[in-house]
Amino acid sequence: MTVPAVQANAADVVLTFLESVGRRAEAELYLKLFRQLPKESFALIAPGAQVLRDGVGALVEQIRFLADLDLFSPIVLGLFDQSSMAAGSERVARRVTAAGLVPYVHTMDEPALAQKLREELRAERIPIVHFPVVEGDTLDRRTAALGMLVRDLDTRKIVLLRRRGGLSARGDRPLELGPGHLMPSVGGRISVVNLRADRAALLASKRLSRRDAELLDCANRLIELVEPDPLLVSIASPLNLMKELFTVKGAGTLVKRGTPIVRHDSYASVDVPRLRALIEASFGRTLLPDFFERPMLAAYLDEQYRGAAIFFPGEAGAYLSKFSVEPQAQGEGMGNDLWSAFCRDFPQFFWRTRPSNPIVPWYLGVADGMSRRPLWHVFWRGIAAERIPAAIAEAEAHSSDFVT
Repeated sequence: MTVPAVQANAADVVLTFLESVGRRAEAELYLKLFRQLPKESFALIAPGAQVLRDGVGALVEQIRFLADLDLFSPIVLGLFDQSSMAAGSERVARRVTAAGLVPYVHTMDEPALAQKLREELRAERIPIVHFPVVEGDTLDRRTAALGMLVRDLDTRKIVLLRRRGGLSARGDRPLELGPGHLMPSVGGRISVVNLRADRAALLASKRLSRRDAELLDCANRLIELVEPDPLLVSIASPLNLMKELFTVKGAGTLVKRGTPIVRHDSYASVDVPRLRALIEASFGRTLLPDFFERPMLAAYLDEQYRGAAIFFPGEAGAYLSKFSVEPQAQGEGMGNDLWSAFCRDFPQFFWRTRPSNPIVPWYLGVADGMSRRPLWHVFWRGIAAERIPAAIAEAEAHSSDFVT
């Protein structure tokens, strides 16, 4: 499809805005991925009652931004609060019309709803769907109905919007659910929840409020209903919707099923060309031909080869030689999944990185210490104090793994 010049200019304005909250390259990467999907598969947005009451303007502004990028989403009202949903639909529809878009209002129990929404989204309309008021209705039933709609549309992401944004951990201490099991968080906001690895321990920690625990359970139920198809659930504020969708760091909480991380003790069970391609794409450099001929200690990979970590044996402890994650997978918390997996096996290890590496701030948050050297930043975790000088010297002494 040829994008009209006016729309293309509007899209550039939105991308420029996103550049102010992240890197433009990240926004362009996600935009390319989203545009490759059928229109109905991009995302579904479900605002809460408070957003409808106090933040309809912000919500519709974000919907307008998405439309400028040639992305369209159904808006579903009443998942958590059914009161006045029909009136809410009409209010949102009026705002959408005022923004220059074309809304269509539906109820969740309409026959052939998925097909109607599919046709409207492909025609670049904005479907607004509300749950009808039904006596004895429950959140479980509404969640099941939403899950069925998502499955019928093959939607890849549900965005649950509330004024306060993502899930938050109560208390001031870091959210560590076990040895090496860190929950990625920013200012108390939990960035990513891996249901497979984190959910049980997070709920048991009592660090979530009752409302946040309910939201996590709802996200878990939606993801279970759509299995085995991949589905991500974001919990965010309408003011930060674009940042949540188009930056690696996001601005809310991303909830995902989680991919198993597999440990390999030799390259015999690894697709080496695929692993080489991941590392070279991640670093933007060519590995030496004999890199995979060197004895390694362990390699950790997700099933789809979107993230990997490779350890070599070292005198001062295990040496983390390579830590690579695809950009899209970074936004899904793959780095933290890998980190949690190998920290359980290697309580003492060290590694190095260039000072210019954009991941340095993240490393500072997970390392026990760091030494700034002329060419490298050397990090360690769990290394005894008397062994730290040896670890630094050993890290500096390693030759390059890449073709110069």
